[in-house]
Amino acid sequence: MGEVLDGAGEESNNHDQEGVEQFVCAHCSGPANQRCTGCHITFYCSRDHQKQHWKKHKSSCCAYKVCFSTEIGRYLVATRDLKPGEMVVSETPLVIGPMAVTVPICLACYKVSDGKFSCPKCGWPMCNATCAKSQAHEPECSLTASRGSPLQMPANCYNKPYPIYEVVTILRSLYLKQSSAGKWKKLQELESHEQGRRKNGRYDKDVATMLRVIREFLKIPESVFTTQEILDVCGVLTVNSHELPVTQVPVQALYANISLLEHSCINNASKHFDGDFRVVVRAAVNIKKGEHISINYSDPMWGTASRQMHLAETKYFHCMCVRCRDPTELGTMFSSIRCPQCTAEQAGYLVPETGSKSAGPVDWTCVVCSKVQPHNFVDAVTQSIGEELVQLEKGNIEACQAFIKKHSQNLHPNHYYLQDIKLALCQMIGQSATGQGHEIFNLTEKELVYKQKIALELLEVANCISPGISRLRGVILYELQATLAAYARRKFSAGEISSEHMRNIMKEVKKYLSECIQIFSFEPPCLQEGRLATIARLDLLELETFLDSLETKV
Repeated sequence: MGEVLDGAGEESNNHDQEGVEQFVCAHCSGPANQRCTGCHITFYCSRDHQKQHWKKHKSSCCAYKVCFSTEIGRYLVATRDLKPGEMVVSETPLVIGPMAVTVPICLACYKVSDGKFSCPKCGWPMCNATCAKSQAHEPECSLTASRGSPLQMPANCYNKPYPIYEVVTILRSLYLKQSSAGKWKKLQELESHEQGRRKNGRYDKDVATMLRVIREFLKIPESVFTTQEILDVCGVLTVNSHELPVTQVPVQALYANISLLEHSCINNASKHFDGDFRVVVRAAVNIKKGEHISINYSDPMWGTASRQMHLAETKYFHCMCVRCRDPTELGTMFSSIRCPQCTAEQAGYLVPETGSKSAGPVDWTCVVCSKVQPHNFVDAVTQSIGEELVQLEKGNIEACQAFIKKHSQNLHPNHYYLQDIKLALCQMIGQSATGQGHEIFNLTEKELVYKQKIALELLEVANCISPGISRLRGVILYELQATLAAYARRKFSAGEISSEHMRNIMKEVKKYLSECIQIFSFEPPCLQEGRLATIARLDLLELETFLDSLETKV
């Protein structure tokens, strides 16, 4: 429960001096001078009334506070213990708009545009007159119209990325300066990483493209938006925007508080979107009061070198989380290749040398023979296999199995290349996650055993690198339970296992299925994960009916 301060502080005293009754007890509605330290916005007249009101207040009590350090800047800390699935932050966007690279779309509903209708005021392609009058379209509409003539889109620009759309979300962000002082202030507080962008050339690219479009094409003068404001907004969007996959064509959005969440490759919170562009961050695992709250800016299925490169190029920092500091990646050996000096019996694997705080390349050491291999040797091996992976025929189960068999000689069984292929295989074999009937029941016993094996291997690794509520675990759990259920039903129908044995297996299936439903219950129905949750709920009903029938036979 959130603790209560002895008094409401200086703010309370100021209001009392003005004779304004500002603070009211949430339980009895009487005068209050003590506040909940969990959310800092709910007041009580006494600790006793806070305790009595806690059951009602618990669900709405703010779960975090904003802290600051010179090392990582602003970050969020849990103000109370949080259980998996519990909401941390729920927020609507400051700005929403097209991705930097997108096909022409309607700037109100974000459906793909065919060019048949354009806004009569500004010339941007829209669905119809209703969309053209949308409030969301106002920023770029008014700023484009002010140039004196409507935008003229070429006839051949549709159904392929068109570069002018990169400026739209920038214009919408800048427009906050004129339309909402509060939101503009929050946007300006977000990090633009100017120095990092200068180093990697992104800053110069923004000067050459976005600044030029705004000044020369749209004819927006310095007196409206300064050059520094434009370039800062470009940086803020580059560093802080989130992709929203809930529309026909994905869009991007900026959030004030979500942007304060720090990164960890072993995040303890997960990010979810609803169909109205609201983002909700929930605890992915148990989070203790006082712990930093983190999400993953990268992909858990990438090796450390790839994650570090991505974070350095897009977020401008060198990650030093527990996974990145551990050369074995929490014991998974996720990036390890076989040591060339070891015999087959020794079976040693290479891990990167630790201790470096820079993003530069490091040599690799064998965990068995301790011999050192230069980084360029490891890079050459992984690059060669990676190029072969890119050329692999998509959807070809036999080709994927051949890839695993061939490169298991050079890569650790948990290497990210092999995990990537295993995840694809797990979903392809039987196609259980597509909702296309019951093809999994047509698999041979050998195929079911193989699929179950790789699903268990995937889950073991996912439990380490992406624990708790994660989409990765949700997908694996669904595939695992479907395979286990199909295999057990076949054995039971053939009389090879008893009713009691069958019931025990199905209880395990139910456990996997229930956790899958919990993970995907936070996803909207417009996403595949949300649709999978619906399918999983139907599967659970069927499973419970089957379990009941087994009980009656005992």
